[in-house]
Amino acid sequence: MPQIPRRAEFVVIGAGLLGLSAARALRRRAHDVLVLERETVGHARGGSKGASRIFRLGYADPRYVRMAMDARPLWEELEAEAACRLLQPTGQLTFGRGLSALQRAMKDAGAPVRAMPAAEAREMFPDLAVTGDALFEPESAVIDAPATLAALRRTVDDFLHEHTTVTRIADDGRHVRVSTEAGDVEAGVAVVCPGPWSADLLSLDTFATLEHVAYFRHREPARPALPIFIEFGEPAVYGLPTPAMGAFKLARHHAGPVVDPDDTTLEPDARHLEEVVRAARRLLPTLEHSPVHVETCLYDNTANEEFVLERHGRVVVGAGTSGHGFKFGPLLGERLADLATTA
Repeated sequence: MPQIPRRAEFVVIGAGLLGLSAARALRRRAHDVLVLERETVGHARGGSKGASRIFRLGYADPRYVRMAMDARPLWEELEAEAACRLLQPTGQLTFGRGLSALQRAMKDAGAPVRAMPAAEAREMFPDLAVTGDALFEPESAVIDAPATLAALRRTVDDFLHEHTTVTRIADDGRHVRVSTEAGDVEAGVAVVCPGPWSADLLSLDTFATLEHVAYFRHREPARPALPIFIEFGEPAVYGLPTPAMGAFKLARHHAGPVVDPDDTTLEPDARHLEEVVRAARRLLPTLEHSPVHVETCLYDNTANEEFVLERHGRVVVGAGTSGHGFKFGPLLGERLADLATTA
């Protein structure tokens, strides 16, 4: 492996979606950047792994609606730069609790949304067992997560050092000293995006949970296309087409146990997985009852699901994406770069 430079203008710790997006934003501003990753880009314990994510505008908080609207043109810039499609437009159906607040927030932000009676929703999407009136979000999309990480990585590959674990970050007011197993690095500013390790590395009030995901196929290949969907409840259930898997992805949001990211198996827990399968049988009755693939993923959470985007001295923090941050990736990268370059 190439030797790690001992000095850099900016050092980015963590090469998940946030870290890579921040590094790209800094490079686009012609800054000297070094990126350190404890494992590899897209590794199994990182929060950015997996085949697909949802891009949506729908939030009950108008701030997040506007953030998603601001993120969309930045995704288009990344797609143009990568010369490939990262977002596949796919309509979304949202039903369950809190629809009036969601609709109001979207309308206040100027986001397109349409109320859809349950009968119309069932007629449009006969393979989805809609449980009541719904909202239709035409601007949603399926994000190709691996292609996104690959596109971001290409922008910083010459400055990326994988298998480099950061053990300490010290800010003396003039510089930041980042200690690694391969030696120390001195930088003007550190941008720290450690995902599930945020609580340990930064002493933040965040926590990791282990969530379960399953993929299901149609019993008949020529069925009508399913939308992205979210059923809001306790917990919420979401699903999305995942072309790379040739299947439909389904999961329960914030339903997994709190874990130590270094001291937990990634093997699916039978009890939690059975809850996902039950949700699939209830909401997607025409799909095969047994998943074709199952996996787990680690969330980096805050108690209120608000993101942590802060600067403390010469350390900038990006953390707590709480399982809903991927859609904002390019935008959060720009905001972290803003924090890093503003004294």
